[in-house]
Amino acid sequence: MGVARETVLVVDDEEMVRRLAARILITQGYMAVEANGGDEAVRMLQRNAHRIDGVLTDLAMPGLDGRRLGETITRCWPKIRVIYMSGFPVSRMVSEGALDPRQPFLQKPFTSEQLTRKVRELFADPIQQ
Repeated sequence: MGVARETVLVVDDEEMVRRLAARILITQGYMAVEANGGDEAVRMLQRNAHRIDGVLTDLAMPGLDGRRLGETITRCWPKIRVIYMSGFPVSRMVSEGALDPRQPFLQKPFTSEQLTRKVRELFADPIQQ
């Protein structure tokens, strides 16, 4: 744990998952903000993208899903890094075209250690988009 470094926008339509992820990130020294779905995330980014370093988003959400949210972020705010998460296996997400296998992915349910490691990896990789 240390001083807050990056700010992560946690996007999930399941409040319990969203709040848990945000709480874990905060205890690890990150700043965390929450959005209840892709549409709300885009509105938050339109106002505050300069304050957001990364987005942790569920892939399967009503409205603007995580894949389309990620595409929007890459197009509009290319410096913001994205981690995708899902309760479905990564192999299924890749085979259905919801996820590129090179994209950072976190399997739900996750432990605090798994989430922290994935976020650290995301920000440590200078090539990652």
